[in-house]
Amino acid sequence: MLEAFVKLYFNYIQRKPREKALKLAEKIGKVLYLLNYRKDVIHKNLDIAFPDKDYQWKEEIRKKTLINIGRVLVEFPKQPQYVKSGEIKNIFIITKGFEELKSYVGKGAIVVSGHISSWEMCGAGLSTYLGGMTSLAYRQKNQKINDLITKIRQESGIKIIFHDQPLKTFINALNKGEVISFLVDQNALRHRGYFVDFFGLKASTVNFPAKLAVKYNVPIFFAYAYFDENHSKYFCEIEKLEYNIGKDNEETTYNIVQAYTKKVEEAVRKHPDQYLWVHKRWKTRENEDLEKIY
Repeated sequence: MLEAFVKLYFNYIQRKPREKALKLAEKIGKVLYLLNYRKDVIHKNLDIAFPDKDYQWKEEIRKKTLINIGRVLVEFPKQPQYVKSGEIKNIFIITKGFEELKSYVGKGAIVVSGHISSWEMCGAGLSTYLGGMTSLAYRQKNQKINDLITKIRQESGIKIIFHDQPLKTFINALNKGEVISFLVDQNALRHRGYFVDFFGLKASTVNFPAKLAVKYNVPIFFAYAYFDENHSKYFCEIEKLEYNIGKDNEETTYNIVQAYTKKVEEAVRKHPDQYLWVHKRWKTRENEDLEKIY
């Protein structure tokens, strides 16, 4: 039943002109706002990240972040159309760092990003400019929905590697000189991450991209996009990640995780209204004796 609804929704959005789809996105966000969708989680996160801001400011951010989710929901099904028609280069514009990243196509590189603005559009846009990209994805529990989402990503020019595939799949991709992208700003299970500073509070953060970068000596870049309401375009910034080399590989890996987490924070501070505040970012605590946040 659910997969039938998702398929129907995707088909409906794909037939809609982009301008009307974006107006629908705003309506979706406002409905989520009125329904108080994840209100407590959003406010808890904003209290941690922006303790000096007042309630009114946080309510405005709550509304805008839900409208941003609406944009993700309406842009995603249309991405293959944008890519096929070439329109994506009018919608998604890279303003910084592209040439350096492009120089590693055929050599292998890692790109990390966060859930800022439309992370799906960021992936599709980067893949278009680079002539293809490989991305890590987590499987949906519903196989048919997973297949629908994967089809859209693949038709957007992205090759998908699932998180439960063997390590050699990632190694082979790097050996072929592919650019692999990861989203690195969701709460990680204790055994999958390092606790690093994020808005002044330790957050369990995925370390797999950093481990790959260190072990196989490949460069790592940070990229993110933000939505410009005045022009209805996404602007993307890319930069090669700088980090300190530690006394051993583990320390270097930790330094990389902290470095890309700091970059996510910097981007979120610039565009707090476009971040995925509905996520329980600080769910895993550094010490099990610590009070639960959510």
